[in-house]
Amino acid sequence: MKVHIQEILNAIYANHTYEYIVINEEYRAIEFSDKTFLVCKKHAKECNNIAMTEIVPELYGLEEILEKIFKGEEKSFTLPYILKEPDTYVHIHVHPGRKKSRPDAAGRKYESLIILFENITDMAHTQQSLVQEHNEKALLLEEISRKNAQLKQFNEKMQEMVDEEIRKNMEKQKLVELQARHAQMGEMIGMITHQWKQPLNVISLIMNVLKLNISRHTLSDVEVNKKLDDALKQVRYMDQTVSDFQSFFNPSRERIYFNLYESIKTIIDLVQFEYSHNHITLELYGDEKLLAYGYPNEFNQVILTLLNNARDAYADNPQDDMRIFIHVGEKDGQPCVTVRDHAGGILEDVMDKIFDLYVTTKSYGSGIGLNIAKNMVENNMQGKLFAKNVDGGAEFTIILPAVSSSMGF
Repeated sequence: MKVHIQEILNAIYANHTYEYIVINEEYRAIEFSDKTFLVCKKHAKECNNIAMTEIVPELYGLEEILEKIFKGEEKSFTLPYILKEPDTYVHIHVHPGRKKSRPDAAGRKYESLIILFENITDMAHTQQSLVQEHNEKALLLEEISRKNAQLKQFNEKMQEMVDEEIRKNMEKQKLVELQARHAQMGEMIGMITHQWKQPLNVISLIMNVLKLNISRHTLSDVEVNKKLDDALKQVRYMDQTVSDFQSFFNPSRERIYFNLYESIKTIIDLVQFEYSHNHITLELYGDEKLLAYGYPNEFNQVILTLLNNARDAYADNPQDDMRIFIHVGEKDGQPCVTVRDHAGGILEDVMDKIFDLYVTTKSYGSGIGLNIAKNMVENNMQGKLFAKNVDGGAEFTIILPAVSSSMGF
């Protein structure tokens, strides 16, 4: 029975990623698979009896190791990841071939060696892709790290700029508030001056009457004491006016409970004479016991700003019946104060920006009063201040937090 060894080997290697060459003891090719020439750059016809180093130049200089395999001193060895044309990667494995019946004089146990070419092109490309992907990821991570460092530096710089702008804005806001405070103080001094004129006139009249009657000896001690009491009453009235004025402009240092109706009544008492002189009636009505929690003096300044706006609106648009209505009540369970007039209302083109800084409809206005008022209500007292036109006039509404929510109950 004839054994078809060559055909069997060809069939085996045709279905695997291997090609082979068998070399004899003179290192010349004696057998090879059909496609060996594809990895050895030789035509199949040229591979027979050709020197090993011409077919597999990678084995040049490795004769000492090959000799050890011939002698059985080494089982095999491998040259990994060898690039063969065209774009083919192989592992070159060298194994002992056919064994001799007994070693020869040189000590060789094998009469041939088998050189296997394991095609690992796909694996090599995969590994290259993985290495490339790894390198790309490493570069990407390095770039991300660099960008993050730049972003952190940028954020720190931006934070410094934001902090600086906040500081400048706070200084600007304080300056604006101070300007508004001085403007209100100037108005209040003018009002107090008007209010003092009447009691001073009364005191002057009392003094003249006393002087005249004392010189004529026509007043009894009882009558003199009565006149003096009348004069002292006027002095106490003036003293109370100054006390109210000082209290009004003394900054609130802590949030407290305060009665909305009484606070507004205090403002009306201070400005009543000035408004009456301008034929403007102030009407306060509503809940006389409603409490709020916050800064009463800042609230009073807001009320004074709204009253003065209504007064100035009447000055620009006089009416036969000039009234300012101040209502104290609740809206959805929250303290609510409205200040309303019927002096023509707010122009529609400025309604959306009426609270902006330096926005004013008055030729002589500074445009800071309503801005400060909104800041005090919304930023300092966590409330709301808004405006709308109602019945031929403007209505400003202040809504403050409910006492229970502001206290955390």
